[in-house]
Amino acid sequence: MASLMEELMETLTAEEKLYAELIPIEEEKTRAIVGNDLQKMQEITDRERDMVDRTTALEAKREEIAINIATVLGKNPKTITLDEIEDSLKKQPEDRKKLQTIHDKLRKTVNRLRDVNEQNKELLQESMDMVEFNMNVMRSARMTSGSSNYGSDASEVNGMAPQHSRFDATQ
Repeated sequence: MASLMEELMETLTAEEKLYAELIPIEEEKTRAIVGNDLQKMQEITDRERDMVDRTTALEAKREEIAINIATVLGKNPKTITLDEIEDSLKKQPEDRKKLQTIHDKLRKTVNRLRDVNEQNKELLQESMDMVEFNMNVMRSARMTSGSSNYGSDASEVNGMAPQHSRFDATQ
């Protein structure tokens, strides 16, 4: 069990460091969104993809370790949480404190990353709304410019005079 706990703590620490490395990248993304720098956005997206792949591998490893710990503790592997694992270490206060510290640091880092991502999401939505607004303005301008081409005597539309019929209203 001790080796599983050590492995869990190492994995959580690696995850936290990876998420912490991702925060400045996301903040750089914020600046690229505000500056409308599409090339920079592409570069950032490529770096993010690499980081996500590494994070996914660590998460899979953490889940595997948690399943093994749950099995040893006789708990449900599908629902075990870090808090439950921490509670199981009551007789090992040093390990429990170390796991709690790592868990708290990870939680703070993930919350910070979530906040930056939420801000980026809002900025991107505002940017998309502005693009849509501008496109609607251009469409409206194009549509109205073609329908009001009257001649000076208002008898011509788009350079064509209306054809007069020989209908006699007195009949």
